[in-house]
Amino acid sequence: MDHAKRAIGGQISLMGTLSPFSTLMHGSTTEVANEVKKLAAEVGYNGGLIVMPGCDIDWTIPDENMRAMIDTCASIKYPMDIHALGDLSNVYLAGHPKHPGKRTSSAMGDTDIATAKTHRPQTPKEEVNAKLVEAIMEYDGDKAIEWVKKGIDLGMTPQEIVFDGLSLGMKVVGDMYERNERFVTDMLKAAKTMDKAMPILTPLLEASGADGGPTGTVVVGLVRGNTQDIGKNLVCLMLKANGFKVIDLGKNV
Repeated sequence: MDHAKRAIGGQISLMGTLSPFSTLMHGSTTEVANEVKKLAAEVGYNGGLIVMPGCDIDWTIPDENMRAMIDTCASIKYPMDIHALGDLSNVYLAGHPKHPGKRTSSAMGDTDIATAKTHRPQTPKEEVNAKLVEAIMEYDGDKAIEWVKKGIDLGMTPQEIVFDGLSLGMKVVGDMYERNERFVTDMLKAAKTMDKAMPILTPLLEASGADGGPTGTVVVGLVRGNTQDIGKNLVCLMLKANGFKVIDLGKNV
């Protein structure tokens, strides 16, 4: 936020960016108040700050933490006395080495990810999977399509191509995101790269279900007000890869 403020100046009001997970969900009321004060000191010193969570919030966030955010905002008056806000040196700062997120990577200890990062391919199939992982990590849709076609020519099943190549690349990018090495936008670009290759694989996946047909039908959609569909789209891909017929209602429905 402070970098954005310096770049934008006082012409535009910024919104954000109280940590919804580490602070609002798992922090104390004092930690919530301190992070609000940090935002005020760094970004709101000359106005132009709307304090709010940095992303969607869960309905299980403690009421007292939401109240602490609101009350702390209300207590800060203008002109602001920054020194009166206290010592904010140990306040949580997302992504900073001094303040790592409280959630560890969901991929920690995943041997497939470790292998994808260090293993040198020995066989033609391993080369296909390695190149597909690279394509996802580089957001290169043309490269993904090229190596999907090579995998099919080698006789690889669509499931192998999806799970050992494309999906593994998504897991690597997701692991890097959770360790603050990539951004949400990188996850979106990786997913769009995978989407470019899926039209080649989807008919093969649908045809490879049990007894030549789908193993079941799943209806998927995002409820009204929710437009963040990267997770939904990945779920649809994985269901199709396992032989399900998927009816995707879309987002905000």
